[in-house]
Amino acid sequence: MNRTAHRGLLAGVGAGAALGMHPDLLRLDSRFPLVEVMAWRPHVTLTALAAAAVLAGHRECRAAAAVLGLAGLAALAMVSPRAIGGRRAPSADDDLTILNLNVLRGEADTGELATVIARETPDLVVLSESGTAFRDKLMPLVEGLGYRSWVSVGPDVRASRGMTLLASPRAGDLQVESGDDMQCRHLRATGGVLGRRSLFAVHATAPRDRKRTTAWREDLAVVSRWCRAQVAPIVAGDLNATLDHSALRATLPGCRSAATGTGCGLTGTYPSSLPRVLGIQIDHILVPSGTTTSRFEVFDVSGSDHRAVLARVRLPTR
Repeated sequence: MNRTAHRGLLAGVGAGAALGMHPDLLRLDSRFPLVEVMAWRPHVTLTALAAAAVLAGHRECRAAAAVLGLAGLAALAMVSPRAIGGRRAPSADDDLTILNLNVLRGEADTGELATVIARETPDLVVLSESGTAFRDKLMPLVEGLGYRSWVSVGPDVRASRGMTLLASPRAGDLQVESGDDMQCRHLRATGGVLGRRSLFAVHATAPRDRKRTTAWREDLAVVSRWCRAQVAPIVAGDLNATLDHSALRATLPGCRSAATGTGCGLTGTYPSSLPRVLGIQIDHILVPSGTTTSRFEVFDVSGSDHRAVLARVRLPTR
């Protein structure tokens, strides 16, 4: 290979590595289609490192392998802390337990979901893509447990646009209202066990094309604004973003993912058809900074292309 071709190969490898693993450094990770690539950065990173190892075995490709390997190692350093668990705080009786699931246009198995609710007895349950029809199927299965429910949309709105919130008796006297700050109407709960703090049940737009990517950025900007409030909220739902996206990281440091420090930060919640190690985590429970997580679990529920997320947390008292 002549020198010009060699330099061209290195430039191509470097540019490809930067775009594939570090578009956020170039402020391109919120642009379609790189927003989709960014969601899979852990997978792209491991692929790049494997490719670098193969290229390193060929003398004429070693410089390209070094460039690719360095870019991969830099990305790995950014991704890997989410897979490292720390010492979890012991549970306490006043910890708050939240369950979050996208029920896929109301197609999730209500019997299976009710079994999870009965077993785990979460204080609050957030259900994306659910309307009044799904709520009406689910509630008879859990009303014996004392749960109450609210839906963000009326019966004439399709389920994919709706949010449902369930609250256990322990949640206390909640005040719940529907809002339209995001593309899909959200629910905001205050009072009861939450006190002055708000819980937002949300579903961000999926960035599947340029127009919807713009809406996705606007949705996450709303979440970021909420998280900068004097009393930081809890935000739960399908955010259609991973923590590799700078638009979601903008919610920090006011809030953090409940998965932080649990070793489960890379556990895939979508798509449920893939093993958890191969999926991406786009279903989140964001909690105020200073919150401790005593439990974080991911559950399968038939009928949905997402997995459920359960977090048991101790909110900061100040």
